[in-house]
Amino acid sequence: MLVYDNAPWDPALLALCHEFGAQLFSLGHNTGVGFAQNRGLELAIKSGAEAILLMDQDSEPQANMVVLLAQVLQQNSHAAAAGASSVDLRTQRRSYFEVDTGGWPGRWTPKGDTPGQTVNAAYLIASGSLLRVAALHAIGLMREDWFIDHVDTEWSLRARARGWWMVGVADAQLGHRLGDKVTTIWFGRVRQVSHHSPQRNYYMFRNTLLLLQEPFVARHWRFYHLTRMVQLFCFFLAFAPQRWLRFRLMRRGLMDGLRGRTGPIL
Repeated sequence: MLVYDNAPWDPALLALCHEFGAQLFSLGHNTGVGFAQNRGLELAIKSGAEAILLMDQDSEPQANMVVLLAQVLQQNSHAAAAGASSVDLRTQRRSYFEVDTGGWPGRWTPKGDTPGQTVNAAYLIASGSLLRVAALHAIGLMREDWFIDHVDTEWSLRARARGWWMVGVADAQLGHRLGDKVTTIWFGRVRQVSHHSPQRNYYMFRNTLLLLQEPFVARHWRFYHLTRMVQLFCFFLAFAPQRWLRFRLMRRGLMDGLRGRTGPIL
C-alpha cells in the first residue's frame, strides 16, 4: 500500500502507516490530487502491478470490495476501471451511477438485492476505483494541472472517448464522505447536496469550464455540466455558509476557466 500525504509532515501518520504496513510519501504541502495519484500510479506500475486501487483518506472499503472489483475487471476486457457503489457514512444514502444515454444523462441505482449487477457508467469517482494498468498506458495518467475537482471525470470521459468502459459494480460498496457537509433541500424534489469549503467552489467552477473545452466531451455532456453549474451556483448562494466569499471564488473560477488557467489557486 502506498500513502501519499498532501500536507506537512505528520509523525502520527507515519506511525499509522507502519502499523498497517503501508509506505508513506509525504509531499510536504498540497500538490493536488492528480499529482499525488500519478506518483502513486507510477510507482505501482514500476512494481509490476496489473491493476491499481485508488482510495481517499475519508473512504472505508466494505467487505470483499476489492475482490468484487477485480472480478469484474477480469471479466470485462473493455473496462478501463471498475468502481464501487458509494454509501455516505453520515446519511447512509447510496449514490447512483450516471450513465450516458446520448442525451440527458441518466441515473442508475441497483434494482433490489439482486447480486452481480453492473452498469457501463459515464464516469467513476476516483476513490474506490480499480484501474487497469494496460488502460492507463493507452489513456494516460491524471491531469495534474487541474489540481482538484473533475480530475476523475476528465480521465473517465477521455477513456470512454477512446473506446474503454467505466464499470460500476453494485455489490462492491465503499463508505465515503463526499464533501464537508450534506444539506437536504427541496428543489422540485427532496435533494441531498454535498458541499465543501469555499476554495473548492473555485476549482469546481474553473475545472467545469476547462472540462467543457476538451474536444472529447460530447455536446450533451457540455449542456449537462453547464446546467448543473447554474444549479450549484444558486444552491451555494442560497444555502451554504460564507456566501459572499463563495460568490467571489465561483466568479473567479469562471473567469480563470475561460482563460484556461490551471494549477493551484493563487
